[in-house]
Amino acid sequence: MRKSTHLIGEIIIFFSIIIFITSLYFLIKNYMYYRKTNNSMEELKEDVIQENTEDETSLTTTTIDWKKLKAINEDIIGWIKINNTNIDYPILHSSDDLYYLKHNYMKEYNSNGSIFTINGLPFEDRETIIHGHNMRNNIMFSELSKYLQEDFFYSNNTFEIYTPKCNYKATIFSAYSIDINTEENNIKSLNFEQEIEYYINKSKYHISNVENIEKIVKLSTCSYIKARKRPTEQRCYILANIEPI
Repeated sequence: MRKSTHLIGEIIIFFSIIIFITSLYFLIKNYMYYRKTNNSMEELKEDVIQENTEDETSLTTTTIDWKKLKAINEDIIGWIKINNTNIDYPILHSSDDLYYLKHNYMKEYNSNGSIFTINGLPFEDRETIIHGHNMRNNIMFSELSKYLQEDFFYSNNTFEIYTPKCNYKATIFSAYSIDINTEENNIKSLNFEQEIEYYINKSKYHISNVENIEKIVKLSTCSYIKARKRPTEQRCYILANIEPI
């Protein structure tokens, strides 16, 4: 009996060590992905983005070297920047819809993925959906969940999207968390105007003067407000009207 108990104890210890080593391996691996993503993104921004401040108006204008970006990867079709968050990334688009779910802007495998869209005509379609992971390391679209906080929603309701053809000011009018299947069923039979009304009514918070909307972006990431397991079917959606700057 003692031998049997001792053997069971050794087996438990053995598998505990295996689990610990495996967990440590994935933690280190994910950290290395994070470091690589963060470092390469900072280098990219330094290389292709120039911020200019006008002395008379104190307004800052952003200039992006699209020629350099396209030389790096033709799939880079835009750039999104949201102040008071770390969201400051290129937007990718591929004929393989989910390619950038697990690849960075240099087409290297990376579990952090990229910010991407699967729209056929991004920013020309009336609604462009932009996807990004909600990572534990707080990069990509992780900080979109800030918009589910009332103070942040009202004090940070604009952001910028830059493209080779046109730059846009995006004004947020809706933010909420919902199951992705419920969302798809709710909007599948709606036309554009009905969708706008749905998004306004669904929002956790509301703003006035939401009218004459011609084009929108829908930012999408996983939500862990009600779900704790990964992956989750819950999504955080941020809706914004976009207008040329």
